[in-house]
Amino acid sequence: MNVQRRIARVSAVLLLLVLFSATFAACSIGQHDAHDVIFWTSLNDDIDMSAERQIVAAFEKAHPGMHVSIVSKPSLSTGDATALITSARGGTPPDVYLVDRFAVSQFAAIGLLKNLQPFVNLDGGNLRENYLPFAWKEASYQGQSYGLPMDTDARAMYYNKDLLRQAGIDPSIFDPSHGPMAIDDVMKIALKMDKTDSNGNYTELGLIPWGGQGSHATWGLNFGAKFFNQQTCQVTPTEPAFERTFHYFQQWAKELNYSRVDAFLATYQPPSAPPSQTPFFTGHLGLAIDGNWNLSGIQHYAPNLNYGITYLPVLHKGDPPFTWSGGFALVMPTGARSSADGWEFMKFMSGPVGQAIYTRVTDNLPTWKSLLKKQSLIPGNQRFFASMMSYSVSRPPLPIGAQYSDAMDTAQSSVLLGTATPPQALQQVYARLQPQIQQYCPLKIA
Repeated sequence: MNVQRRIARVSAVLLLLVLFSATFAACSIGQHDAHDVIFWTSLNDDIDMSAERQIVAAFEKAHPGMHVSIVSKPSLSTGDATALITSARGGTPPDVYLVDRFAVSQFAAIGLLKNLQPFVNLDGGNLRENYLPFAWKEASYQGQSYGLPMDTDARAMYYNKDLLRQAGIDPSIFDPSHGPMAIDDVMKIALKMDKTDSNGNYTELGLIPWGGQGSHATWGLNFGAKFFNQQTCQVTPTEPAFERTFHYFQQWAKELNYSRVDAFLATYQPPSAPPSQTPFFTGHLGLAIDGNWNLSGIQHYAPNLNYGITYLPVLHKGDPPFTWSGGFALVMPTGARSSADGWEFMKFMSGPVGQAIYTRVTDNLPTWKSLLKKQSLIPGNQRFFASMMSYSVSRPPLPIGAQYSDAMDTAQSSVLLGTATPPQALQQVYARLQPQIQQYCPLKIA
């Protein structure tokens, strides 16, 4: 009984403390929380964090009395919502979160994000006109804005001029002034660059067309893939563009011998290799499909590489240039306490001042259109990538985007390995994804 009375007294004291704390917190929210923005970021390497700190400093200088706290929140993968779900359940979500733009629709679909359209409308409704169209669309769900775009990227084909000359090929053939080359013509040139040792193992390859950024997304979008039929609310992995892509994968895997290419990569770029050890950096790969971020890698790890950059190969000679882009966006989680101040910070960070700082520090490309015209902000070879932004596209904002990508990864691997035909692999993707997308129908794509 004595123990029970002590427990009761302690419980009563704790209850009073909780009530007092809640009352005090409620009274103080207007004084502190309203001007204290909690900012989570999933981009937390040294360079990105430096850029984010500089943006916060500039924001606080421009908004006296406001304070932004940066919290690093690493993400396990695109679409990983673990931290966001945990914070929402605990009643402690951040006010602003920097996430992969491809995940915005997924987070919005399961109720983790606030709809920003009311904020956009209050600001006049024309904020989207300042951003690259594909970036604004990618940060939407059901036609409504759920994120403000930050940085972006683009894909192109890099070529080693020295290796081309050694194979008897004039590098000027790849000069972008000639326009994009047809993929079949590029492969004919690439095959001339292949070299093997006495055992038949590759020591040099012209191009690994599925390597780097040569994935189903790149070739599929290049050939016109839509991913989704809004009228029927069906995923479309079996559409002609993806069928063509996967038939190419099958053809390339046979021509190059997939297992031999795999052995080549195990030698020249093993899984545990440092970032400096890639076959393109070390002079063992003549052509590489990659993004603008590769420029930084070349500068750091292969400064003497004699290379050029050109458009991605297209289906037919004469087709217009193509690229596609991804990037990040700022979102406001459901339950955010400082919505008004959070919105001000979001506009600042994703606006001309914030994006200019971010672009200068990280070498990423901005989504704020007017910044793309500033040559002092986008130097050297980055300008080639910036020049493609006017026609770049992105993957459609689907609430099962991450699952779609994973399923297509599996299908691509099975076709390259020869364990499934293109129709079989793509039909399996449809069977896996259609039941998942069905729960969100009808689905409006911005």
